[in-house]
Amino acid sequence: MWRCAAECCGSPRRSQVGKDGKDAERVTTTLTRTQKAELDRLAKSQGVKVAWLVRRAVERYLEEAAGGPMLPLELERGEDGKR
Repeated sequence: MWRCAAECCGSPRRSQVGKDGKDAERVTTTLTRTQKAELDRLAKSQGVKVAWLVRRAVERYLEEAAGGPMLPLELERGEDGKR
């Protein structure tokens, strides 16, 4: 499972969803209670909003479907010490 802290996702190639809602469209979906509870738990443990986790998951899925991650590569917290 991927983990990411909010401060690591500032790639300039990603479309940023600002608080003003520019460049954004709302999507509604239905999750199981278990999925929602897990998202709530992850969001709380990582200090981010559930909406951020969902947007990040969609970004990852789209990157994978397109053949790989967009550059620049992003490291999870702590991985930069492994270089």
